[in-house]
Amino acid sequence: MTSFHPKEYNLINLYEVTDEQGVALWGGNNQSEAINWYLRGNEAGRILVSAWDSNEEDAYMIGRPIDITDIVTKAMAYGADV
Repeated sequence: MTSFHPKEYNLINLYEVTDEQGVALWGGNNQSEAINWYLRGNEAGRILVSAWDSNEEDAYMIGRPIDITDIVTKAMAYGADV
């Protein structure tokens, strides 16, 4: 099987929680805090994750944000510790 991902992952994951209109409620690099904000927002919004790379001066996003709301809610429904 071919692996698409490198063994070392040195990008920065940033999470954003939005309300149902897409307005940002919270953003940061802590996935637990992202889930807490999602639950506070009556679960009608979304949880997005984006990967960022940085050098000494600038940070820039790699690709586009990915909506992980379904993955998170299904994991919580199955009792996973997310």
